[in-house]
Amino acid sequence: MTLVKFNPAREFFKEGFWPKEANSIFDSLFNENLGKFERNVFFTPRTDVKETEKSFEVHVALPGIKKEEIAIEIEKSVLSISGERKMKNENKEDKFHMVENFYGKFSRSFTLPENVDASKIAASYTDGILLVEIPKAEVKQNKTNVVIN
Repeated sequence: MTLVKFNPAREFFKEGFWPKEANSIFDSLFNENLGKFERNVFFTPRTDVKETEKSFEVHVALPGIKKEEIAIEIEKSVLSISGERKMKNENKEDKFHMVENFYGKFSRSFTLPENVDASKIAASYTDGILLVEIPKAEVKQNKTNVVIN
């Protein structure tokens, strides 16, 4: 079984409609150049957010990145995770036939709910997965009964 990457341009410019040379030009424009541009600029790590009874957990997939290259900041109830995934072999003599990984700077931001204790947020990094644990704070009920005169 052969997997073929979906290309909307290929459906529009089917063989017979254009000469083969024109098809190869369109294929190279839509597949090669744009793909290289996207992989170098648009890296967005996949993230899972899980709520438990005592905390929120943010799991961020950052394969190939060292923990020293990851920055975690909290400002005005916003958790920001940023860094950069660099291509390891940036030798201009190398000729890649396929590059499916994404590279470049990234930044993810999450608005924290009111019921968290931002001073006790902890992070760990294992096997390319960043885990940020955000403990919940006790919500104090400020309930006041008003007596009608």
